[in-house]
Amino acid sequence: MSLEAITWALNRAPIPRDRRDASSLAVVLLGLANHADPQGRNAFPSLSTLVRYTRLSERSVRYAVRSLEGLELIRPSDPVIVAAYIKRTDRRPNGYDLAVERVEAVDNSGNEGQGLPPADQHGGQTQPRGGQTTTQRGASTAPEPSLNHPKNRPSPSAPGGRSAVPAECGECDARPGDPISARLIWQDEDRTVSVPCPRCAPQRSGGAR
Repeated sequence: MSLEAITWALNRAPIPRDRRDASSLAVVLLGLANHADPQGRNAFPSLSTLVRYTRLSERSVRYAVRSLEGLELIRPSDPVIVAAYIKRTDRRPNGYDLAVERVEAVDNSGNEGQGLPPADQHGGQTQPRGGQTTTQRGASTAPEPSLNHPKNRPSPSAPGGRSAVPAECGECDARPGDPISARLIWQDEDRTVSVPCPRCAPQRSGGAR
């Protein structure tokens, strides 16, 4: 295995990008580079090995090898070298030299392309570690309303600064912002019988504040 040959196959080999079989050519060339020496020579993996590497059919691998030869990206290597490694002629695969001297034109525009998004981003909400869940625009997620408070509670202050409801007397069951109708005094422990608070709602209870 040669790191130099693999690097060439991955980054510099001038495989035409407009070919429909460009991906197949690239992966077969990478498989050959995996068996070449640092000068890209004497790569002779078996056909079955290339099929295993590439997950392509045997026919597709054969076609890709012929296409790479046609593009002059590989050429037959010295058969004597292959014979020195594999004695039996019936088991001897074809050997190839990679044209590592041929390289793809370098893009000098400085555009390296858009990077891959982080693995934890899927186009929706993101979850920062140890923080509050936020949307992509940075707006915090609204908290869920409490189930213990009335849904239609009025605002404690009306426009202009005037108080919409009187302050709680502190002796009834009223909470801040409760309307007059909700200010009750319970008559039993089961909270089934109640009367209006005489301090908060004297007009309803008939008493005086």
